[in-house]
Amino acid sequence: MNRTAIESLGYEVRKIPPYTVVYHPSLPQLPDLLSGRPVLGTDTGLSGRASIRFMEPGLVVRTLTHGGALRNVFKTRFLTLNRSLQELQSSAYLISQGIPTPEIVGLRFKKNGMFYAMEIISRMIPESVDLLAFLEQFPNGGSAVIRKTGALIRDIHRAQVYHADLHVKNIVLDKEQKPWIIDLDNAYRFIDLPFILRYKNTRRFIHSLKKWDKRGRIRLPRGWKQTFMEGYTGQSR
Repeated sequence: MNRTAIESLGYEVRKIPPYTVVYHPSLPQLPDLLSGRPVLGTDTGLSGRASIRFMEPGLVVRTLTHGGALRNVFKTRFLTLNRSLQELQSSAYLISQGIPTPEIVGLRFKKNGMFYAMEIISRMIPESVDLLAFLEQFPNGGSAVIRKTGALIRDIHRAQVYHADLHVKNIVLDKEQKPWIIDLDNAYRFIDLPFILRYKNTRRFIHSLKKWDKRGRIRLPRGWKQTFMEGYTGQSR
C-alpha cells in the first residue's frame, strides 16, 4: 500500500487487525466503526446491487468485486490494492474539478493468504436513485436527465478522465435530478484524454441505454440519442 500517496490526499491510515483502515480526519470515529464487524451496514435490497450496503451515519459501503468472467472465479478477491486506491485518487480529483461524485471517507482492507478483500465507504447521496431505476419509473421524464447525463460525461472528459465501466447504473440522480458519477475504481486520469477513448466511453454508455430498452426494462423517449449528444456537446435545445 502506498501510504505516502494516501496521506497526500488528506487521509490517515490505521491498522486494526485483521483490517487496515484508511479514513478521512473529518470522521475520526470511522476506524472504530469499521474495526470489529466482518459485515458492515445493512443490505440496500437493490436488485443487482448486492455489494452495496447502508451504514450510519449517512454512509454507503461498497465491497469491490470483479466484473465479467473474473466475477465468477475470484468474486471479491484481489491480488493488489490498486482498485481501491485508484478509486480514492479518482474521486478526490473529480471532486476538485467540480464533478459531482460522492466523497470517499474511508477504505477497509483485509488480506487472506495472497488475496485482498476491499470495501469503500463513501457519503450517501440523499434520496438518490440510479438512472436505470429512474427511467423505469419515469419514462416521460427521461429526456431532461439524459441531456444532463450527456453534460456530466462531457465534464468528466474535460477533466481528462476515462471511466472504463461507464453504464446506466453508474449514474445516480439526486432529489433535484442532478446526475452524479459513481464507482470510480475503473476510472483513469490522462494528461490529454484521446478522442478514441472519449468516443469509446460515450458509445459504451449509449449501448447501455439501448440494452435495457431492448430488454423492455425501460422505454427511451423519442430522439433520446440526439438529446444525449446535445448534452455532451453543449448544444442548446
